Amino acid sequence: MKVYPQDIEEKLGFDQIRKYLIQFCQSLRGAQLAQKAKPTEKYEVLVKWLAQAKEMIRLKGSSEDKVSFEFPDIDDYLIRIKVPGSFLDPLDFHELKRGVNTLSSWVLFFQKRGEDYPELLSLSSQIELDPNLAIHIDKTIDDRGEVKDSASRELAEVRSKIAKSERAVRSAIQKVLKKAKADQFTEEDSTLTVRDGRLVIPIKAEHKKRIRGFVHDESATGQTVFMEPGEVLDLNNQVRELKYAEKREVIRILIELSDHVRANLKDLKSGASLLEKLDFIHAKALLASHINGIVPELVKSTQCALVNALHPLLYLTHKESGKSVVPLNLDLDHQKRILIISGPNAGGKSVALKTVGLLQYMAQTGLPVSVGEESKMGLFSSIFIDIGDTQSIEDDLSTYSSHLTSMKYFLKNTDKKSMFLIDEFGKGTEPQFGGAIAESVLHELNKKRAFGIVTTHYQNLKKIGDETPGLINGAMKYDLDALEPLFELEVGKPGSSFAFEIAGKIGLPYSIIESARSKIGSSHVAYDQLLNQLEKEKDKFEKLSKKLSADQADISKVRKDYEDLRSMLEDDKKRIIKEAKQEARHIIDNANKDVERVIREIKESKASKERTKAARDKLDEKKSSLKSKPVSKAVKLKEGDVVRVVGQESSGTIQKIKGKQAEVLFGSMKSIVSIEKLQKANNTPQVSYQKKVKKLGIDLTSKMANFDHEISIRGMRADEALGKVESFIDEALLVGADEIRIVHGKGHGVLREIVRNVTKGHPSVAGVADEHADRGGAGISIIKLQ
Repeated sequence: MKVYPQDIEEKLGFDQIRKYLIQFCQSLRGAQLAQKAKPTEKYEVLVKWLAQAKEMIRLKGSSEDKVSFEFPDIDDYLIRIKVPGSFLDPLDFHELKRGVNTLSSWVLFFQKRGEDYPELLSLSSQIELDPNLAIHIDKTIDDRGEVKDSASRELAEVRSKIAKSERAVRSAIQKVLKKAKADQFTEEDSTLTVRDGRLVIPIKAEHKKRIRGFVHDESATGQTVFMEPGEVLDLNNQVRELKYAEKREVIRILIELSDHVRANLKDLKSGASLLEKLDFIHAKALLASHINGIVPELVKSTQCALVNALHPLLYLTHKESGKSVVPLNLDLDHQKRILIISGPNAGGKSVALKTVGLLQYMAQTGLPVSVGEESKMGLFSSIFIDIGDTQSIEDDLSTYSSHLTSMKYFLKNTDKKSMFLIDEFGKGTEPQFGGAIAESVLHELNKKRAFGIVTTHYQNLKKIGDETPGLINGAMKYDLDALEPLFELEVGKPGSSFAFEIAGKIGLPYSIIESARSKIGSSHVAYDQLLNQLEKEKDKFEKLSKKLSADQADISKVRKDYEDLRSMLEDDKKRIIKEAKQEARHIIDNANKDVERVIREIKESKASKERTKAARDKLDEKKSSLKSKPVSKAVKLKEGDVVRVVGQESSGTIQKIKGKQAEVLFGSMKSIVSIEKLQKANNTPQVSYQKKVKKLGIDLTSKMANFDHEISIRGMRADEALGKVESFIDEALLVGADEIRIVHGKGHGVLREIVRNVTKGHPSVAGVADEHADRGGAGISIIKLQ
């Protein structure tokens, strides 16, 4: 893959990404792979790289697949053990054991789950390790990197003898030291020490001839000598001989273990290669987690569709300080290949350009990138950039000359598979000439059907961006109220530099600004004013759109409340009818039982007059009791009556009567109900509405108790303040407030004007006035509600 210039990685910031990648590698060989990683234009190779990274990310997030993610270097040990008869130190075997254990876990994993991770499996090259090798090493070397006593019977015996002999030496020499202290041949606080691997005692130099033994050393002042008493000389010699025997047995064991390793050398070398590759791929997975990245969807054609893309280094910087990064969204295809980004200084143009370049370079190096899942990244055969000041003292080139040198290279080497990135296109010389040359170069690059992004302030480049096929304008959004950049790219229209507005905010005298306007010509001013006007109109449209969305949401909520109420009324109607039928059936059943009982009594009494009369009296009594049950009489209802549905507590007010139907207002919801189902209610509809509202999930009592009659919108953006004020008024009306206060500050009066516009013509606002001068004056608005 062709890149320009040579220091492209430093200019894009990829050198910092590479440092993170190297840092995440555990092995030297893995870090070397990270150091040598370069972008590729080969689709099949890149697909494999990205698939490996994606599988590793998935594997690290899996709770089912257990595998070791330790990747120690083992190549050097395999090289040193290559010669027959050679052997490794115990500490070397300890590290080799870590590598063999890791390798064994991956071999076992590939045997069980390799088909689920095909790209990682393809790296293993069918490695077949001797399963006894890891067991042999583990039985021989302990976790401290020393040969275990149990490595052989002979070693266990000799170490036991050494321990026994050392105890005898220590016991004998302690007796000599005790006597020397008693004879004052040594200091009272003297202790045993070691010289040349042998236990000795410190003796004052003037008494050294008083004790039989061998002098091994003396102190720096010469006043103390370190003697090995004659009583322990033979014992120490015995210990030394036993240690020689221990060393010979350890070497024999290490040679035997080395032979076992050497027998598996071929597979271990393949394993070492696998470990360093896995280490490098594992570092990619750690990088993805670090920068909140993913493996993007790769398309074979030249394309760049970024959704919620973040500059990874900017993301890390802001993450440390707790800030958020505004994501970048853009789509370059064969119809719109070259994006011209304009806008104010420090508005984010260069960051947007570098974000695209860095992410493309990372993706073609096979690394995860910080983009959204919907993003699609194409393949380019070359990436050329012209970013920053490339002034060269050695070549005696000015800044503009160096830019022209870059343009010459671009024009010579760019084709339809190239991506070019040019920051501040045409700068460094007189705008009149720089803009003209930049326009001509851009036309030529467009003819080559290359893909690219340029940033500029030149009006002529913005103009051709609207008129030329293949080109498209983009603008960095700007808050016109606060005169602050929003760092958000908007594709489809050019942006203003807002030079005069920024100058006014900074405090440049008005006369200077007006003089500057007159000097640049009316056409330039008109064009810039048109851009500003378009931006204002767009902001106004967005606010209206948000308000419309809010209104639609309110309508949907009211409709849902109405449907809930209607459904509840229907359910109550069905329940009442069902209960009435059940009661009627119960009455009839009881009546039938009474009749049957009377008939039975008459028959049993053989129709005696007294018993017959008594039975008839009982039936008459039952009949009278049934007739005496209260029957609802039809009451004539009229508009304005407070009514409720039969069997319900909720009450409302009749708005209209049409034939046998009545339109009833339950709280704020209207419902059409049959007059036959209505009856006059004694309670007021307001109380029943509050109960109904509670059933719908709104606790008005709680809202009224906790309602704060004052809010502050100081420091808010215009659209945010607009929504806040509208919501506050709605809430105040809901709880029945008579008056509310809105603190907006004085400033330029923008927020005060927003409050006035919201309340102007509002059907529920009786009036608006400034607070008393002693309590805030024009900085606070008092709104009277009706």
